[in-house]
Amino acid sequence: MKLHSLQHYSHNLELAVHDTWITAKVKSALSIAEPSLGLHINVKTYAGKVVLSGRVNTHRQCDQAIALARAVHGVADVDTSDLQTHVFMPGSFPEAPNAEESAEKRPQSSSQGGDK
Repeated sequence: MKLHSLQHYSHNLELAVHDTWITAKVKSALSIAEPSLGLHINVKTYAGKVVLSGRVNTHRQCDQAIALARAVHGVADVDTSDLQTHVFMPGSFPEAPNAEESAEKRPQSSSQGGDK
């Protein structure tokens, strides 16, 4: 009975190490291909099935992430149900999250010819 338990534990440990290796390889492939993919996509692996989650800017980036994940040796399947693409509404302009405000919206500082 103990031998069976040890074999079961050993198999689970081997599977966990293999999944960790796959996760690292997929994350690395994403970062090398396009650094923003590596930053915005989370990768988890369960028994060879890679789960991608997060948000990308374009459908092309989504397709690229899927292709890169599938290309990693040992990946059995890729789940992208939690991978989202930004959707921009007509008439709106996408902005970088840390973009500075435009000059029209920026309040005047006291050093710019105030009412002194």
